[in-house]
Amino acid sequence: MKHTWVRGMRTIAVAASVSAVLAACGGGGTSSTTAGGPTGELDRAAVLRVTASAPTRNLDPYLQTSYGGWGYMTPVFDRLTVVDGDGMLQPALAESWAFAPDGTYLELKLRSDVTFHDGTPFDAAAVAANIERGKTMEGSTVVAALEDITAVEIVDPHTVRLMLAPGTGVELPSVFTTNVGMMVSPKAIESGADLRNDPGDAGSGAFVVASYVPEESLTLTRTDGTNWDPEAGKVASIEFQAIPDASTRLNGVKTGATDLTWVSSANEVVEAQSLGADGTLDVDEVKFRNVLGLFMRAEGDLANPEARQAVATAIDPDAINALFSGTCTPHRQVYPDGSWSVDESYVYPYAYDEEKARGLADAAGGPTITLTFAAGTNTEKSANVIQAQLTAAGITAELNPVPNTQNEPRYIAGDFQSMVSNSLSPKVDPAETVDQFVTGAYDFANDNPQIAELAEQAADPSLSQDERAPLYQQIWDLTLQEAMFVPICNQTNASVSDGTVAGLDDMPWVDLGIFDVRHVGIVG
Repeated sequence: MKHTWVRGMRTIAVAASVSAVLAACGGGGTSSTTAGGPTGELDRAAVLRVTASAPTRNLDPYLQTSYGGWGYMTPVFDRLTVVDGDGMLQPALAESWAFAPDGTYLELKLRSDVTFHDGTPFDAAAVAANIERGKTMEGSTVVAALEDITAVEIVDPHTVRLMLAPGTGVELPSVFTTNVGMMVSPKAIESGADLRNDPGDAGSGAFVVASYVPEESLTLTRTDGTNWDPEAGKVASIEFQAIPDASTRLNGVKTGATDLTWVSSANEVVEAQSLGADGTLDVDEVKFRNVLGLFMRAEGDLANPEARQAVATAIDPDAINALFSGTCTPHRQVYPDGSWSVDESYVYPYAYDEEKARGLADAAGGPTITLTFAAGTNTEKSANVIQAQLTAAGITAELNPVPNTQNEPRYIAGDFQSMVSNSLSPKVDPAETVDQFVTGAYDFANDNPQIAELAEQAADPSLSQDERAPLYQQIWDLTLQEAMFVPICNQTNASVSDGTVAGLDDMPWVDLGIFDVRHVGIVG
């Protein structure tokens, strides 16, 4: 029977040391007992047909330019660490990890039962070779992610120490859940194999590449050997196809051409909810980690704190949620509820109050703001509603539509005064979020020295998570007080399947708008 089931916001927890091995869940891949999904015997000869909005431009883990390509590679390249369906950090190729008491290194204990498809054993030397490749390869997109690692020491065949620059590296266990942690066979590295187009036997996952058309399609087939992860490889083959249009993807599942896809635009989510409610399809909803909000820079009239506060106070999240037909849940913090760095009792300082916003705007001399947004995206309607709300509060708001490929890079370059965007994506470890959004290119901290000092303290790998949490809570509070970023709401992402796909409610990364289908199966 088909149905709809809804999850709450996934939470993130980071451990300095994890000793448990990746737990199996579902009978060693022979049956499905997934809550909220289909149950029964899995068809290991099945082909899983998947459509996704983002294409994959290449298959080299260290040449990825966006996280949209990660999901295509996880069945092929195992990672040092992973996150589970609840966003919790879990072991993978690294069974455990621990920072030195003084924070000078991160030590990884590695699995001893993993072999790359080409027969090369996975060991400490393989980790060293991958890190060296990531730091030195021409065109590598992971150089910045690995810059805290100053040297790699092989303690024994299955123990490696990553030496760290002082006071850095605390986010590495979390970073290794991404393409940064995907391990390639040293033999493939030495041979200079073209991983971009044909990874061949360079991975250690349950699947290998059978065919690939960049930016269009990818077909994977299960390996004959026994993969170390008993939950991987539940289907014989996976066929990915990139289809940007959400309506087309949804229709593919409705017509039986596709087994699994995702939709997040309001119209398609509402339609999917209806199809789930009447039993036509299986629909699993989850709130995005990404926060839709207004990004601002202290330029022009917005250099006045009262002007930014007026803008923040004039924005009504409930009106934005209504615009999205109830699929953009109001959220006034940086991190999701339940995350370890969140203050659950926090009260956003600029709650919607049109009268108060008008008073602040009058005190600031009637400010003017230019609202930049990506034309043709979900942010276009949001920008129009925000413009109306600001106008009602006595703030002159001018719309500035730009091509979707330009809004983010040009905002980062300083070309725009403000931007309506859903690109704030809280990372697994808050240190990375601070580096990117608070003190980094987006400068939500507005060069506040107190925030910079707290950020340096919180990123010390010698501190425990419990010691770091209150520091980040202070950072989030001070950052939002600056009113350089106005959090509004979390949109909804819906996994839509034909009723035979098991494991959807336990799938990682769906709250990022991407996917990790390693453990997905089909009930025969």
